[in-house]
Amino acid sequence: MLVPLYGFVRGDSMGVVVLVQDTDTVATLAHSLAEACQVRVAPFASARVWQGGQCLDPSLTIAACGLKPLQRVDLIPEGD
Repeated sequence: MLVPLYGFVRGDSMGVVVLVQDTDTVATLAHSLAEACQVRVAPFASARVWQGGQCLDPSLTIAACGLKPLQRVDLIPEGD
């Protein structure tokens, strides 16, 4: 199932909507967010996805994390 999520990348001036499958991993979501903001945000080596104050395991699927359509997620570069 296609899941639209509101994504905010640290260093970006605006949020984006990314479309992921519920079978995609959190690592795939992180890549999609970074790619969507690459024209406004300098590249970074690695980052973590956070939702509701919790860091999400990159190996889990979107469904396993319980992410629902239009929830907010934040991509924060490691070390920040």
